[in-house]
Parts: sequence; C-alpha cells; structure tokens
Amino acid sequence: MPIVKPYLKKCFFFVLCCYPLFIIAKPTPDDNQALVVIEAEHFATQHLDNKRRWVVFTPKSTLHNYQDPDRNHSNKASNNSYIEVLPDTRVNHYDDLVHGENFSNTAGQVAVLSYPTYFAEAGEYVVWVRAFSTGSEDNGVHIGLNGAWPESGQRVQLCEGKHKWTWSSAQRIESNHCGKPKTITLTIPSKGVHNIIVSMREDGFELDQLLLTKNKHFNPEDHDYAETLISRPPLPTKQYLLDITEYNRIIYASDEFDIENTGGMPYYSDEKNQSIAIDSATHLDEHEFAYAKYTVKPKEKGTYTLSLVTLSELEGESLYRVLLNDTLLAEFKNPVGSIKNKEIVFNVDAVSLLPDDVITIASKATSNGTLYKNNHAVYSKGRWRALVLKRSE
Repeated sequence: MPIVKPYLKKCFFFVLCCYPLFIIAKPTPDDNQALVVIEAEHFATQHLDNKRRWVVFTPKSTLHNYQDPDRNHSNKASNNSYIEVLPDTRVNHYDDLVHGENFSNTAGQVAVLSYPTYFAEAGEYVVWVRAFSTGSEDNGVHIGLNGAWPESGQRVQLCEGKHKWTWSSAQRIESNHCGKPKTITLTIPSKGVHNIIVSMREDGFELDQLLLTKNKHFNPEDHDYAETLISRPPLPTKQYLLDITEYNRIIYASDEFDIENTGGMPYYSDEKNQSIAIDSATHLDEHEFAYAKYTVKPKEKGTYTLSLVTLSELEGESLYRVLLNDTLLAEFKNPVGSIKNKEIVFNVDAVSLLPDDVITIASKATSNGTLYKNNHAVYSKGRWRALVLKRSE
C-alpha cells in the first residue's frame, strides 16, 4: 500500500475530528527507522474538558471570548492549523496557580485528547512535539499511550525557541527544568493501532504536530512534516441500479430468473450489460413476448414496491409486462431516447408476495421504424437488468 512521504511539503488533509486517525510508520532516509507524524488538530476525542479545552485555530478562526494573551499563530503552523488549551489564565509567575485547573502536574487530569494511530513497527519511539510558547507558563504538556501515562512521556518542556514554532522532545526534571532532548519516549508494544493521548500540563499550550521516531539520531528541522496517512485505494462505486437508493432485495435478471423453457421468444444472458435480452438477429417477430420467471422464497413473504429496471435502446420502444401468478400487474414501454443502455425504472406499488408465487417479467422487442440494416428494420432487444423489492411501510 503506498504511503505519503513525510519529507514532501505539506499536503492538505481534511480529517473530521470525530473519526479515528489511521497513520502508518514511514522509514526515514537515515537508517530506515520508523517515523510517524500526527496533526494535532486531527484528534479523535476530547474529554475531561470542563475546565480547560483544546481549541482548533485556523486562519479563518473567528474571535473567541476565552482569556488568551496572544494572537492566532496559524500562519506558520503545519496545515495552517493548530490547537491551544484555553482559557489561559496563568501567563506568568504573578498569576495564581490553580492545580487541576490552569496547571496539572498529574498527567491525564485535564483536557485529554486521543489519537488512535496505526504503527507498522513495535519498539521505543522518541516523541517530539511542535509547539509555540510565548512565556514561562505555557510550555508544558503530557504524552501517554493506550490509557496510561508512563513517566517517560510526562512533562514535555519547551525552553528555547520562544515566539515561534519549535520542536522539543525534552522532559522537565527536578535537576533540569528545561530537560534534555530525546528524553520523552513511548514504547509501542506491538504492530497495529495504539492510542496516543495528550493532556494539559499548563494552560495556553499551543500544539501543532506530534512526531514519533525510532531513530534516536533524528532531529526534526524547522519546517513542516506531512502527516503520514495511509493512502487508501478508492472503494468500489456502484456501477448498476444507480437510481435505486432503498431496497430489501435485488433479483438480477441474468442470475436468478429462469429463462429456459418459459414459453414465447427466448431470452439470452447479456453478460456485458448484466441483463437479459432478446436476440433480435434471429428472432424478428416483434409481436411475441419473451418470458423470465422467478419463484418467491419463504423469507420474501410480504408487501413490496416492485421496481423493474430496464435499459434504454435506440432501435425501438420495448414493451414490458409484470405478472404475478399469470395475472398482469402492470405494463410499461421504454420511452424514445438518444442514449443506449441507460437504466429506466418502472414501479409497481403494494404487491403482496407469498412463498411459491411466480413473478414473470415479459418483454417484447419492437421497432420504431427509424433504423435499418440490409433494408430490414432493426429491432430492439427488450433488455432489462433487475427486479428490485422494497418493503411497503
């Protein structure tokens, strides 16, 4: 599966925060060790946020009414987006420190974010954070894993690089408040999805990205790293029955209807168009019907709207009949059109079906007298694709 390279300039990924992230490790060019990059604003959930809350900022963010001493810094953030934990009431040492409110030395106590993340490799990862600090009381945060807060992930500290986006992997300790680089680590226990979690240490903390790497020699540079999202192949889209949006059962003509020995003109299975049709090259009697039959199964008992899906033709206006136990329910004619093999839907409402009832779809190939081949009129083929059952409410 292809992976977005982390060294390309930032591509824009729009991931709704209510969805889990699926992120894959990508080898670095240095020594083939794993690298994972997470956009901070792409968190999956946020909780314990009744006192402080992470707020997403973009260039289009409107003015808020939370206490906040600095301006919007999205212009140089990766993806032009970042998050900040607000309100920010402790800006300097003169402001009151309130444990569990504007400061928390206990990891996981206030404003917790989760990032379900796929790792291609287990092992110890150095954790880097890209943050923006303007003072001495907005430069600390906690990092955890799978609901736990290991000591190795607590108290990320930024001292250098004030007033700009700066990478740090330093852990604050009693003997060194600024800490040493590459001392914030998490041990990923196995290949697969693991939940990276973040919680507030100091309010006003601004977070742009998380970067996890097994390469202990790696140092993030002062530019953006693209979020290493899995490049998913597109899901298959609907090719047939494009106008059918609700149904309980699709009975395809070429798969489940009996077209052998049903009387009248024979059908043939048109695999190319996933339909059945009349071979007008050998059967030119436009006055005779072809018949296809289906026997209702016990679990299909009920009252339905039946939708017959036919295909448009240029050669004529085929006539269709829907019968139940040889009783005519409805008759339809394909309209004149200029597009071939376009689906046309005809509905029959409030049809009650019982086990062993026989549904018959009959079609008749007719000519509109406008197309000729070898001086003979070219006939339509009475082609149809499916009968769709939708239970009546």
